[in-house]
Amino acid sequence: MVLDSTNVAYRYPTPSTPSPRKEHNPVKLNGSPRRAPATPISQQHHASNGKAYSRNATLAVQSNGILVPQRIVMTPAVIIPAMPPMVKRDEYQKFPHIDSRISDDEKRAKALSKKRKRERTEGMNVKAVISADSREKSDVALRSLQDLVGNIFEAEDQLQPDTSGAISAATADCFVSGSYGDTESPTLAPIIQVRLEVAIRKVISLNRFDDLPVDHLLRLEKLCEGALKSAENVNLNIEGVSSDDDIEDWIRKLETAEVGLRATQTVLRIMTSGRHEKQLSSEELLQTMLNVVNNVLDSCIVPVVECRSSGSGSDLFKTMLAQKKAIAGLLHQTRKALALLAELLVREEVTEGAITTVEFLTSRLLFVENAHAEKDSVLGIQKFETLRRTAMDVLAMVFSKYPDQRTFIFDEILTSLEKLPVTRQSARQFKLIEGGSIQLVSALIMQLVQTSGISSDEISVRKSKRPVESFQDDPELSGEDASIDQKSKSEQGSDMNDTELRAVQDPGAAMQQLDDLIQPLHDSAHRNAQYVIKFLVQRALTSTKTGDQPYQNLLYIFTEDFITVLGSIDWPAAELLLRVLLGSMLNIAEGERSAAPAKNMALDLMGLMGSGISDLLASARQSSKGLEKVDSELSNYLALLSEGYLEGTLQESELLEWKGPYRVTLELLLQRGLDDPQFHSASGYLISQWAKSTCTYFETLNKDSQDERVMTEYGQVAYRLRRMILDRKWLENQDLYESVSVIQGHLAYAVAVLRMPFCKAFDHILRILLSSMSSDQATVRSRALKSVIQLLDKDPSILERGAYVMNHILKCSSDASSLVRDSAVALMAKCILLKPALEDQIYKAVLSRTADAAVGVRKRSMKLSKDIYLRNTTKDIKAAIADSLLQRITDVEESVSDLAKQMFEEIWIAPYYRLTEDPEKSVQFKLAIREQAGLIIKTVQRGDAVSSVLDILLQKVLSNESKTAAGNFRVCKTMVAAMVDGIVDTEELPDKPPQQCILQALTVFAKASAKLFTVEQLEFLQPYINNLQKTDDLVVYRSVIVIYRCVLPHLSNLRTGFLQNVQSSLFATVSRLGKSELNEVVSCLSTINLVLKNIDRLARLTISCLQGAYKVKDADLSSDVHCPTKSKVIKWMIIAAMFGKYCDFESDQKLFLDQFPWWKGNSVSGLMINIVTPFTSPKQPLEIRRTALDSIGMICQSWPKHFLNEQVNSAFDIVFTERNPDLQNVVLSGFKDFFGLEEKRSETAEGVLSGEDPDTESGRLAGASKANENDGISTAIAQRFVTSIIEIALATQDNYALIATEILASINRQGLVHPKECGPALVALETSSNTLIAEIAFCEHRNQHQKHETMFEKEYMKAVHQAFIYQRDVVGNSLGATVRPFVSKLRSLFEVIKSSNGKYRKKFLTQLCTKIDFDPAKLDVTVDPPPHLLFAKFVLENMAFFEYGRTDELLHVITTMEKLVAGTGTGVAHSIETVIFGVQLGDTKDGTLQAPTHPPLTEYSVIPERLRQLTASSMILSMLWETRTFLRRQYGLLTTQKQRDTKTNKGAAKDLSKPPVKSQGVTGDKYWDEISRIASSLSSPEAMMNQCKEFNDLLSVDQELKLAAEGDEEAAAPATTPSEDEEAGSLVPLSGGGRGRKRSRNSVGESQGQQKKKKRQPSAGKGKRGSADVDVDGDWE
Repeated sequence: MVLDSTNVAYRYPTPSTPSPRKEHNPVKLNGSPRRAPATPISQQHHASNGKAYSRNATLAVQSNGILVPQRIVMTPAVIIPAMPPMVKRDEYQKFPHIDSRISDDEKRAKALSKKRKRERTEGMNVKAVISADSREKSDVALRSLQDLVGNIFEAEDQLQPDTSGAISAATADCFVSGSYGDTESPTLAPIIQVRLEVAIRKVISLNRFDDLPVDHLLRLEKLCEGALKSAENVNLNIEGVSSDDDIEDWIRKLETAEVGLRATQTVLRIMTSGRHEKQLSSEELLQTMLNVVNNVLDSCIVPVVECRSSGSGSDLFKTMLAQKKAIAGLLHQTRKALALLAELLVREEVTEGAITTVEFLTSRLLFVENAHAEKDSVLGIQKFETLRRTAMDVLAMVFSKYPDQRTFIFDEILTSLEKLPVTRQSARQFKLIEGGSIQLVSALIMQLVQTSGISSDEISVRKSKRPVESFQDDPELSGEDASIDQKSKSEQGSDMNDTELRAVQDPGAAMQQLDDLIQPLHDSAHRNAQYVIKFLVQRALTSTKTGDQPYQNLLYIFTEDFITVLGSIDWPAAELLLRVLLGSMLNIAEGERSAAPAKNMALDLMGLMGSGISDLLASARQSSKGLEKVDSELSNYLALLSEGYLEGTLQESELLEWKGPYRVTLELLLQRGLDDPQFHSASGYLISQWAKSTCTYFETLNKDSQDERVMTEYGQVAYRLRRMILDRKWLENQDLYESVSVIQGHLAYAVAVLRMPFCKAFDHILRILLSSMSSDQATVRSRALKSVIQLLDKDPSILERGAYVMNHILKCSSDASSLVRDSAVALMAKCILLKPALEDQIYKAVLSRTADAAVGVRKRSMKLSKDIYLRNTTKDIKAAIADSLLQRITDVEESVSDLAKQMFEEIWIAPYYRLTEDPEKSVQFKLAIREQAGLIIKTVQRGDAVSSVLDILLQKVLSNESKTAAGNFRVCKTMVAAMVDGIVDTEELPDKPPQQCILQALTVFAKASAKLFTVEQLEFLQPYINNLQKTDDLVVYRSVIVIYRCVLPHLSNLRTGFLQNVQSSLFATVSRLGKSELNEVVSCLSTINLVLKNIDRLARLTISCLQGAYKVKDADLSSDVHCPTKSKVIKWMIIAAMFGKYCDFESDQKLFLDQFPWWKGNSVSGLMINIVTPFTSPKQPLEIRRTALDSIGMICQSWPKHFLNEQVNSAFDIVFTERNPDLQNVVLSGFKDFFGLEEKRSETAEGVLSGEDPDTESGRLAGASKANENDGISTAIAQRFVTSIIEIALATQDNYALIATEILASINRQGLVHPKECGPALVALETSSNTLIAEIAFCEHRNQHQKHETMFEKEYMKAVHQAFIYQRDVVGNSLGATVRPFVSKLRSLFEVIKSSNGKYRKKFLTQLCTKIDFDPAKLDVTVDPPPHLLFAKFVLENMAFFEYGRTDELLHVITTMEKLVAGTGTGVAHSIETVIFGVQLGDTKDGTLQAPTHPPLTEYSVIPERLRQLTASSMILSMLWETRTFLRRQYGLLTTQKQRDTKTNKGAAKDLSKPPVKSQGVTGDKYWDEISRIASSLSSPEAMMNQCKEFNDLLSVDQELKLAAEGDEEAAAPATTPSEDEEAGSLVPLSGGGRGRKRSRNSVGESQGQQKKKKRQPSAGKGKRGSADVDVDGDWE
């Protein structure tokens, strides 16, 4: 080898001749000629060195007819001649970098592994001879095979029986009877077949197979043919194999098949042995072997694999399981036969038919459904996977050898993917070396792509019929062949040295050579990767649930598989496939016209790929840390390399160095060996990647400014890469390299991959995901958020990239879509989990979402708020969270309310259960309770809303319905005690809260449960009501009074003295209190009176006030003279009304009658009403009237019968007639309180009547009696004043309207009036911009609709008109929707309607469309703008932005709109043409219409009123058509009836019942602008004329003319115009149908000077001209 390429003289010592071998008995081969003696080693070989050495002698001996070459023992010697004297050392060129490299190699050679040293030594030595032991083994193997072959041939010759008919024993041992078809043929016995195949394999492995005569080999193939034919035709079908006889017969057939497979292996061994004789490779025989393998697989192996232990085939499964061993043997032989078939296809040229058969056979195996559990597998899962792996390797080999078959192989694989069942798609049973598993098909695709990047020259060298090294190892070669081979090697080595030298001198040329070599390989791999990805993506984008849905699932599975092996050195093609896939997904995500589902898929996959990149980066970090513990030069180098990447300082040139990460990865692959096709393809593709990256980077360099050494190194790298591409084993024989560990190799490859284009696109992926959060489509925004969550899971450092990330997330938290808001909250939760410091920045956004309109968002936000609460220590934040969660206690959604209650129990009460059970109550317990009490106080300070809700919460957790009521009570009682202690010493509580704050918190607990307080605590609070001097004292005073009012009635052991002191203190302050405080004091006095029984004191105070008021009832209090008296009267009436409300003086009427003898009534409350009523007179000052009405309301709450008093009703009537808001508010407040009490009483009465109090029969009867009496009063009030209440509710949006709305809701809940009386008002109030009013109205409307659906149906059109009036006159905005986002104002109404059945919904939509219709002649246009025009616009804008629940309903709306345009529009268009444009139809001629003629517009006079009326009519119809068009575009509906019918036929009818999906990019902006433009058409005569012309064009212009003029791609879809006589769901002609008049298509166009179109031929099959086709959709995208 090396010596042949030099001029250095060498010689071989004279060989010694060993003694002859012992003779064996000769084997006689019938008709087989003896081989001629071997020709000695050619003398020509030594001629080139004949001047230095003598000829080497070669001896050979003949032994027993077998040629035994003489063993040659020789030791090569190299003689270096002296340097000629004329040579001078300084004339030689120096290469310092080469000297440096050699020096480095010498240093590193010490670190080589033993294995690599041995390989290096074997590669460098010239193998002139083989060892004596190896030679002897090969001789023995050859003789053994020849003996066996001789015996077989001899037995075959003796197959003819003698006269006795007997066959010799030797023959019987070698052959068995066999038949195929009608032919009897001897077949080799199974044992002989096995021995023959083993012997042939052994001789081939020892390179001695050429010593066998070709005739013998042909005869062996002929002998195997019988077994092949038998196996080809044997029936192995497992169906029907049940009885013992069937099983026994089937087992015999298995044996026949196994013998056939053995024969197949034998023949394939012969064919793949490297012999040059073409007759050994029979096409017919090859086809037979393929048939054998195919028969075994189809009829036996595959059916057995598909058997399952359950189901109809369970019995067959048991039968096959009993024969597992025999079937497993057959599978093993099949796998071996497949492997040999692959080798044959690679080594030999075979017919295309054979190739195709192998492709179909192997590809079919890939998609057989294996069992998912061992119990369901006859053979075992991994045994069949081994066969499948072999099939994959076979297919990969065919792919490598035959480039013209590559597209076909890809097509066969990809189109077969749909055969995979759903369970198989997720069954990843291909085991990876590093652990884990992927799909076998994923592995195959990657291997095929890798193979595409390998040089075909290298493949041919690797898979040549005989390896190059074998020529010099085989002494049997002729001298001529050996010399030729050695000469070629010598020339090759000489060229190599020259090329490396030239590469160093001219790096640019070397790099160009490398680029010319690598570019086709790179393009091939990239093209195949694109082909695969494009196929999968296109199928995924067009997949449906009824068709190709598996392709979308498969795309995800393939992506996950590629990501799994992204950092694996065995699968470098994964990066390319992911890169191509990412490019496709980026195009979809950034495409303006990409559909929302496609964008969602793209964003999802991008999130998946981004997570994979983060995983690889994390793996590289971990590996780098692991290498820090390994002290070696390579480990230190890789650690520095990875550190440079992580810090961003790694240069591209460092990756491409000869001893860089690519080389380290290749060394690890070389250590694994290149015999495995997978490793071979991986190493080849990796070299191609290295070469392509080097060429690409070299092109970017400024060659002139680079150091000469750098350029020289690039030249060397280019040369060596080119050599490796052409011959993979070239690297094994080059400079020595340190042994590479697995962790070193993986880290090196990870660094290389992280610098490849796919991983470098991580920032781009993140930018796309963040920008997609602002997409027009809610689903896209939501998907982007979820993908970001995926990235954060893997790489939390994303949050540190800047505030823009969090800004995007926070912006999405207030998105119009609940889906997006939900995803945003989930993402915020992830951000806080990964980076707790973000809590302070995020918590406010989270709290705002606890009141979200969507239930799911509220719940998620509440859970996140709770997590923040538990982690945070800042009291202000915890109080804000508690406040936010408290508001959800009263949530209309029961599940949300329950969740809030549960959360408060968990964070406020449950943590203290154990502590309250401890009787000793340690210091830790006291501190914890005080801390929690302080937090509650801080929360109550946030406002009255908190107090009211906290009261409800405490009532729930302390009620008997709570499972933890006992524990909750103990904790709350302990907290109350802590707060009371804090009143005395504020140091006891955290943050030292003031006394009034503590007392406010205590009032909440008092309202919730009086049992939380003790008598001692109440007595302790008594001093705080004695001295009322300033405002702060009033707050404290009021709080203590509230506590007393709530607690005193429930404590039985109160001391009389204490109560008397409290009563005296309260009496002393009555005259100084305001109404709210007075209400609490009087209530408390009433409670104390129940114990002290001194009602005389209360009565005297009340009588005093009544007397004062009575004395001035006739006085004119409006004059200045009575100004002091006026304030006294107000105070008197309030005090008297309060006592009348809380105290029952009816049993003490005598006290009052003595003071008011003129009173002839029978009740004290009636006396009060009689005295107060005169002050409601309009003559009295407003303050007096307000107080009088308020007093009447308070008295009537306790004594409702007075609501029926005629004086009272008259006073109320006067108030409603005067329409004074203040007085109306007072009356309404009284009604509200009364109706509220009645609702509570009704609920209590229902509880009594339902049996909650079974022990009190009289109580039930009394309750029922009182209920009937009060129900009559409530009904009377409601029926008399409901109209006034509705008017007040619809008059404003302020607090007055809110109270009126609450009264209406209460009236409807109690069923006091007919539902339809309030129905329209509730619908109108739903559209209020006051959210409280809208929410109350919606809830009650929904409840009433559920109870009285049929009754409400007839009122809804009236309700829509009422909503329009409300919006126009009260809200001051007659638009039908809110803008940006566009939301229908009638959305609440439509949500209620959607709860009904489909027929109900369609009827409503039909009526709504019909409400737009009008009579053009009666259209009122005297008002500007016309009322019906505004109403139609309001309705249409609502319908444009309704959230339709079903596709068929949407189609119904569109069809109804089209019919309206067709019906009314025809007449309007005719009037426009005749009245405005003066168009007249010409006479008919030959049955055709002539062009209409009319004078120019400027010469034709139009009555302004008529012009305005026609313009308004056309505006309504134009807006109707624009709405129809917008709906069709927004939901991507088909245009024509024919298209719809086609779609209906193709798709299932159930698709119409699904919600319509909005198209990507279609927003309401352009629709809104177009509607606004049309609505402004009455602004001037010119605008009116233009509007009429546009409407006329809408109905007249031909579709073809429009397409020619506009070239609108969207309009290219044929859109027919509406017709009245079309079926529902069809588009109908605008010109009308049935009896509609014939109109010229182009009348208006011609009037404007347009060129007349040619007459159009009638449509086929129709007797009259078809209607004009138009598309006036415009571009809404």
